[in-house]
Amino acid sequence: MTTDYERYIRTDELLALQKRSADLVNPDELLFQVIHQTFELWFKVTLHDVDEVIRHAQGGRLARAAHLLRRMGLVLGVLTDQLAILETMAPADYHVVRLALGRGSGQDSPGFNQMLKIGEPLWQAFQGVRPAELTLLELHQHPEAHYDLFLLMQALMDLDERFVRWRFCHFQLVRRVIGEDVKSLKGIPAAQLVHGMREYLFPELWAVVNEVTKATNPKY
Repeated sequence: MTTDYERYIRTDELLALQKRSADLVNPDELLFQVIHQTFELWFKVTLHDVDEVIRHAQGGRLARAAHLLRRMGLVLGVLTDQLAILETMAPADYHVVRLALGRGSGQDSPGFNQMLKIGEPLWQAFQGVRPAELTLLELHQHPEAHYDLFLLMQALMDLDERFVRWRFCHFQLVRRVIGEDVKSLKGIPAAQLVHGMREYLFPELWAVVNEVTKATNPKY
């Protein structure tokens, strides 16, 4: 008899999305499939929360928006931890799975590619609630004057940092299992992933930290 839990979670459909044991090209292929499927599910949750952050920010509920941004960052932390699980695959085992991918690549991930685009709408939402006369430097120097806005800014930076950390750990996984001099199944050198570690969602927020330091000590 199917339980309410099974019907709500749709476990029969969910657990049918992976290959059967008899069809696995390698025992670790199930691990590979499950982790990448959960990546897409967590990306879906995060992308949903982007819309909620914008809605709350536009409604003046800055603390609520900051709370959701922090949760999004925690999700990215889970994704980063999952990369460590993938590192338990021996390179020889991974390459058996890789051949089964055909021309498939993580670069085709719909969730990841949408995540690359969340910076602009979130930044516009932040800009929309920041008083026009208030600079980012002033917000850093006098956080108590606009504390909810300051916390929102910090939450944006936390999300950005965690996304970059995930991309760094992903690059390290590729180096460890594939090698950085090898081209992806799309023909792109794996070493190109390193550039993603300098692609911030909110570059303005990182740049102003330099101004804060220089304003505190002119010798910098």
